[in-house]
Amino acid sequence: MPDYRRYAGLAALALIVPCAAHAATTWVVDPAHSTLSFATTQQGEKFTGSFGKFEALIQYDEKDIADSKLEVNIDVKSADTHSRDRDQTLASADWFDTAHQPTATFRSVAMRMTARGPTADADLTIKGKTERIAFPFKFTVNGSDATLDGQVTLDRIAFGLGTGEWADESVVGRKVDVTTHLVLHAAPAK
Repeated sequence: MPDYRRYAGLAALALIVPCAAHAATTWVVDPAHSTLSFATTQQGEKFTGSFGKFEALIQYDEKDIADSKLEVNIDVKSADTHSRDRDQTLASADWFDTAHQPTATFRSVAMRMTARGPTADADLTIKGKTERIAFPFKFTVNGSDATLDGQVTLDRIAFGLGTGEWADESVVGRKVDVTTHLVLHAAPAK
């Protein structure tokens, strides 16, 4: 008759010994081929803009999405709407107040998989005001390269953007569509 105690001991040992963790890949942004853009309306006419300077730390593992992380620092002084007057207005205290709040930040606090794909629940801080947002995105890996594409609609008033005469959404739209296209390269393993 077999000694089941020996097998029970092996089973317990297998449960105790941790498996080697599968670490998320760290991805480096290729700034020359990546864009962070936005679109809204001014007096009923659509306009678009983009941020020319931003840094991102991306760690992503589709097999263990909870171990993934997205962090972005955006230099709001780099906003370019193809209008010098509008760009100067965006830098003012009524808008981004770049003299006192030159950086916006995006920090994921949780990652989850949905029926439509991965979503980052993140704290977005603009002009010193933080809002929790859901950021759905598509992550496509092609060997040691990848792309991250996502879009989210923000309420500019929630971040104190466009105060005073600009608060009226008939002057500037309240909803702002933000589109992200990041071209990424896998960081060398350490």
